[in-house]
Amino acid sequence: MHIFLTGPIQVGKSTIIRRTLGQLNQTYGGFKTYFGPDRRFQDRLLYLNGAAEPKFFSTDHGIAIFKKDCLPQVDDARFNTDGVALIQRAKANATMIIMDECGNLERNALTFQREIINTLDGDKPVLGVIKCDSNGWTDTIRNHNKVTLITVTYENRNDLPAYLVNYYLQRGSFKDL
Repeated sequence: MHIFLTGPIQVGKSTIIRRTLGQLNQTYGGFKTYFGPDRRFQDRLLYLNGAAEPKFFSTDHGIAIFKKDCLPQVDDARFNTDGVALIQRAKANATMIIMDECGNLERNALTFQREIINTLDGDKPVLGVIKCDSNGWTDTIRNHNKVTLITVTYENRNDLPAYLVNYYLQRGSFKDL
């Protein structure tokens, strides 16, 4: 079974994943999206990088530009190439796949979407995040028969890393998956 976290912006979903991974001591791969130091500004850039790699704040890793009073300008091609490559590399080399986060920005990145759904059809464990207010293609993730959705709140966020560690460790050896 795969687990996806959802909840309000800045409730701690990515922090939960980071803390869980720190306790599991497993090899992981996949992708993460993140804002840079300009997160609080109206004009900012969203980045994509490997889940196990450090955050880079260069345009080479930019996937969406946010500007005041404009819709985000999304680089669908980068999702379809770099995003897909990150998932495929994790499927080949890691014991767990991270998908942080899936949302509306990828609505036109059809190759990326297919790679995510194909990965969910498999048995390698996935720990991911779905943007709370997203819909459309992300409903396919929410409704996938191998996905459990957990809503993160301010009340449960501190307990979730231990819960997730116990869940994954009770499944047995990651190598058996």
